[in-house]
Amino acid sequence: MDLTSWIPEDSKDLRARESEMKDYNATDRKAHSKKVTELPWSEKYRPEKLEEIVGNLQAIRTSRRWCDQWVHGMPKKKALLIYGEVGTGKTSISYALAREYKWEIVEMNASDKRSKELVEQIAGLGSQTKSFSGRRKLILVEEIDGLSGVADRGATQSLIKVIKESQTPIILTCNDIKNKKLSGLKVYCEQAPLRKLSPGQVVKRLGEIIKSEGIKVESIEVLQRIADNADGDMRSAINDLQALAQGEEVVKTDSIFLEHRDRQIDVYKAMRRIFKCADYATCRRIIWDLDEEPKNFIAWLDENIPVEYLSKAERARAYNQLSRSDIFLGRVVNRQYWGFLRYVNDLMTVGIGFSKDKPNFGFSKYRFPSLISKMGITRSKRARERSIAAKISPIIHESRKRIITDYLPLLRHVFERNQQAGREMIAYFDLEEGEVELLT
Repeated sequence: MDLTSWIPEDSKDLRARESEMKDYNATDRKAHSKKVTELPWSEKYRPEKLEEIVGNLQAIRTSRRWCDQWVHGMPKKKALLIYGEVGTGKTSISYALAREYKWEIVEMNASDKRSKELVEQIAGLGSQTKSFSGRRKLILVEEIDGLSGVADRGATQSLIKVIKESQTPIILTCNDIKNKKLSGLKVYCEQAPLRKLSPGQVVKRLGEIIKSEGIKVESIEVLQRIADNADGDMRSAINDLQALAQGEEVVKTDSIFLEHRDRQIDVYKAMRRIFKCADYATCRRIIWDLDEEPKNFIAWLDENIPVEYLSKAERARAYNQLSRSDIFLGRVVNRQYWGFLRYVNDLMTVGIGFSKDKPNFGFSKYRFPSLISKMGITRSKRARERSIAAKISPIIHESRKRIITDYLPLLRHVFERNQQAGREMIAYFDLEEGEVELLT
């Protein structure tokens, strides 16, 4: 290739090229400007100050008090755990705190990291009191309930140790405070719970945004429908508003088309909705938003039907529907035909929900299933039984299930009566210390 062909032969060509570059730069600037204007409204209108955050004043006061303790020394609890449903303002509060106290925020997401990697990264940052700019650092760890492996005792204890030894403020955020992964961790954190925003609070904020954008709405019903569909999630409401209103002069009521959002709900909320539901279609949809195994949810319903339904007739009808649901679930497992799952879901929701004579509008304190609690207590024992069965099964050519039910009682009897035979079996089956303890 002749590289001299790229060199302009005269000044006329040079001026033409300069003109082309100017046109290109102007076009590029316009495109960049367009990108700026297309910034998501949820980011464009993210609160800069704590005073701008909608609702949850108590959580904001708790967060401020915790930060003040860092300003005047070092708090007893060096981590702040902000928890609440999606779109309630966990991240916004964290960034607003950093701005108010002039701290430099370092953000990481627990869902994107392995437990060991995250603990090491927090430990490294936590050992430093200030950043290169001379300002105090604030470590923000989002979605701590999504941390892979944090349920492991070692990972949890390592993270607790890092928090205890940290010289830097740490903010953790999560959606579900009831998550078992957080049971050991939350004790060492100052807690700031965020309540779900009311439709009125969401409507007010949407009105401020629409006014700032210079867009009108035909009636307040437009904003109310967006708020109702968002179900307390401010971010979702703002995103829906932008999708409907951006580029419009007036948003009309009949132009609103909002799809139902898939939202996960906890077990307590799902039971409350089922027990108190009055609409068939709504009752059926409850199970779609619940992230829980059907067999576990059956245990929850089994425990709490007597709590909600007060008459014997109501309880009898509800337990009849629950037992039929359990029968179909057994058929799903045995026949591996998942088409039966539709009957399981309908019987658990509509079947139980419509077993009542009239709604019980009083408060019901639901209980954790005693069956799951007992299984949790005996989990270690059952794990050792399965481990022993796995070692013996290929040697004596029996199923693991039969070894647990029929052979383990016999082995316990041998260990009690003949210690020499017991020692021989330990060597022969290569039993470990924990397994031997189960048999002695």
